[in-house]
Amino acid sequence: MPDVFLHVGLYKTGTTTIQGALAATAEQLAAAGVLFPGGHRAQRLAAYDLLGQRVGGEQRGEAAGALGRLVDLVAAHDGPTVVVSEEELSLARPRQARRLVRALAGHRVHVVIGARDMARTVVSAWQQTIVNGGSTAWADFVASVRGQEGAPPSEGVSFHWRHDLLRVVDSWSSAVPVERIRLVTVPPRGAPGTALLARFAAAADLPVGWPGDQQLVRNASLGAAELEVVRRLNEAVGGTFNATQHRFVIEAGIRSRLVGATARPLELPPEHLAWARSYGERLVAELVRRDLTVHGDLSDLVPSDVAPAGPALDDVTDAELLAATRAALVSMALDHGQLFRRYRRAFVEREGRLPGPAEVLTSELRAGAFWARKRAVHHADRHPLLARASNLYLQRTSPTSRW
Repeated sequence: MPDVFLHVGLYKTGTTTIQGALAATAEQLAAAGVLFPGGHRAQRLAAYDLLGQRVGGEQRGEAAGALGRLVDLVAAHDGPTVVVSEEELSLARPRQARRLVRALAGHRVHVVIGARDMARTVVSAWQQTIVNGGSTAWADFVASVRGQEGAPPSEGVSFHWRHDLLRVVDSWSSAVPVERIRLVTVPPRGAPGTALLARFAAAADLPVGWPGDQQLVRNASLGAAELEVVRRLNEAVGGTFNATQHRFVIEAGIRSRLVGATARPLELPPEHLAWARSYGERLVAELVRRDLTVHGDLSDLVPSDVAPAGPALDDVTDAELLAATRAALVSMALDHGQLFRRYRRAFVEREGRLPGPAEVLTSELRAGAFWARKRAVHHADRHPLLARASNLYLQRTSPTSRW
């Protein structure tokens, strides 16, 4: 019976690194009988289809039927192993998890879940909400996550829905036996860069040595000042971007060039460390009680008892903001230039050729003359000579103006 490994997240547990490695080694895996069906885009659309989720800016109807298409790819595979990796699947309710497992009838389904300590998770999640278009300040975000009195509830509800490991375990254990649920803990800071992929490879029964010397892909992490610039930008543009546009401009655009603009990384402030440690200790105790298969070490889920001292995450100086803003403007300018070159290539593909030098010159001369006529009309009220010239031109070119 073929094995299907559903890697369902969680969010902020190295999914970008894992998915990048799977995509980059898809041919190598296929040679070993392991299918990464359709690539990550197809798997995300299938998750959207399963959940009923739609994202602003996506092509209408793109997700419809995507789950069926993915299942067809799995069914057509004649090898022993299939790996699907999509963190949106962590949002599946029990009945949705059971629906997907039923669709994979004839396969032995395993579920792989990533887990990370709360100290890093809550800071990383706040960063992601800003990168995705949010404008909630850190103090309000963490107060909401901790359920403090008077804090707005929405951020906390969203956070716990996305990052509650036990909820995800409960949802998927309604569809597969608990012995087929495997937990991968994110290694602590200072661990080798390949440690997470080695743990995932063991959990998903991937070939020994995977992914080899493949260069790792990671989400670029912003510093405090860079994130504050993006947060203020989000406040300014409001709802003028849809989700896809915002991802294109911020996440796929300026984010990578903002990294390192200032020297202050995002770290959980010391006043929240005791809460994060208590959360981790209680989570570990419950996971031990449930006796899940763990790849890694459950102690990785309890943050260190040492937190760096420093200013609050959203307390940034004018100098830091200036440096980060300059980096953002440079990034936008470079991206705009790249878009211009893409537009020229698209023009060539559509029209067959670029205009020659003579065509450009004569067209620009005509454009200059047209601009001069417009300016003359606009300034005619203030300059008698331009008014007289404009009237003479109008009488000569527009017969009905004399009526």
